[in-house]
Amino acid sequence: MLWQLHAISYRLVTLSKSKSLGGFSSGPFRMLVGQTSAINQSIFASTADIPVRERFAFWHDVVSRNLLDLDYQLVGNRHFDAAYHGTPINDLHLCRIQASPHLAERASPGISKSTSSTLVFNFVLSGTLIAEQDGRVARLTAGDGAMCDADRPYRLHSDERFDIACIRMPKNVLAGRIGHLHRLSAHNLSERSQLAPMAFAYLSRLVDRAPGLGPNAAEKVCQNFTELLVSMVAEFAESSPSLVTEYKGLALMRVKAMVERSLGTSGASPATIAAELKLSQRYINQLLENEGTSLSRYMWSRRLERCAEQLRSSALQGRSVTQIAMENGFNDLSHFSKAFRNRYGASPRQYRDTASAEARVKPSTQAGEPKHNSVISPSGQPPRADPWERNYI
Repeated sequence: MLWQLHAISYRLVTLSKSKSLGGFSSGPFRMLVGQTSAINQSIFASTADIPVRERFAFWHDVVSRNLLDLDYQLVGNRHFDAAYHGTPINDLHLCRIQASPHLAERASPGISKSTSSTLVFNFVLSGTLIAEQDGRVARLTAGDGAMCDADRPYRLHSDERFDIACIRMPKNVLAGRIGHLHRLSAHNLSERSQLAPMAFAYLSRLVDRAPGLGPNAAEKVCQNFTELLVSMVAEFAESSPSLVTEYKGLALMRVKAMVERSLGTSGASPATIAAELKLSQRYINQLLENEGTSLSRYMWSRRLERCAEQLRSSALQGRSVTQIAMENGFNDLSHFSKAFRNRYGASPRQYRDTASAEARVKPSTQAGEPKHNSVISPSGQPPRADPWERNYI
């Protein structure tokens, strides 16, 4: 089919410079291309030149490969047209979607194919959008945003042409710090969050500028924007007594926030966390019991996850495994190596090497520029494993 040939072309054709979607109009969209960025491969795709009867199949292929597996239905009698511009930034995937009226549905078949748990935020740049999940309905206009949990069915639909900015992120980023996430989906975040307008303003610029970011800038942007999203959702949860009325929910958020702040402190322990919060360890363990963990196990898990994130980071290739372990509160390095292997199925060094190998197969940013994994130490030489790493990592 013609759309299959175009699908091949958007995966193979690369451009050296990123193009903004800012100049798009509601008229015909531009030709489908793929393009490189300073972070990962940035994809631009549109339904232009795709036969009308094949556009939904083509659009499903584009979005399911790059964002999420969704099913589509046309709204109204007009021909369907749409454009997609997506850019991965570390664990985040940013994209901008412009489309004619249609319905998108996250259904059981797509959920069953998923290999990871993700959340999707949709912010409306223009037009309107309705988000539905778990019996809740959020009606969004320009400047509004809502979160949907991709592990459960949900629907997005609009009766008019719309332009939205989307963020896909790992669910554990929020689940590890905010309780009762299942209650927070399909709500208009702008209604009770003073941080939502800030997130919208940040995202509306970032979604077009992301393809031009270098690795170091991308690392900082990812961290800062992730923290802004987490804070926005936490603020919304705290200001919604009908959603989280019980004191335990708020106390649990305080516990998780304190753990996050103490991850790099080697002396941090369940006892010091409890003392800082003026709560008993027994009570904190009761709070965490519903999540199948305890305070000590939760702290250990978050430290391992932080180490894994930093080992994957191309911007931290100059930092040794030992440094990363010590900076995240691990004093017993052999114990760290064993726990890491049990959690991720590989030693920290093997885990980093695998991530670097995967980064090498991605296209370089521009002619003459190094790839993501081509980070060297301040001395100008590739980082070397220290003796402890040779023995244990």
